[in-house]
Amino acid sequence: MNNGKKGFITLALVIGVSSILLAFMYARSIDVFYFFDLATRKEYRLMNYYNAYNCIDRVVLNLAHDYFYEVSTSVSVPELNCTIDKVERKGDEIFFEATGVFRNIRVKRKGLAEISKNEVRLVWVE
Repeated sequence: MNNGKKGFITLALVIGVSSILLAFMYARSIDVFYFFDLATRKEYRLMNYYNAYNCIDRVVLNLAHDYFYEVSTSVSVPELNCTIDKVERKGDEIFFEATGVFRNIRVKRKGLAEISKNEVRLVWVE
């Protein structure tokens, strides 16, 4: 009779320790998933930063081909994963905005270019 109580106590102890370890492992797996999600989002933001710069290069190329190139509504460039949001001229200065779009994460960049002596020169890009 005494032997049966020891087995029950041991079984209850094993189940208790197992459930505690299971809860700990579950909490750790959520933490690992959260870190993986943060790292992936940071990588996508960095990719979109350079995708937006690809659209800025496209703006400069279009300005080199067409002196009067302007954009008032967004123009999507799907092969570069970006959109050209705005290109407007104020004298010889051209202000532009581009957005990198990949996996529903958006990174916007702005810049200024000048046209002088038949050349397009980037003044600044942020």
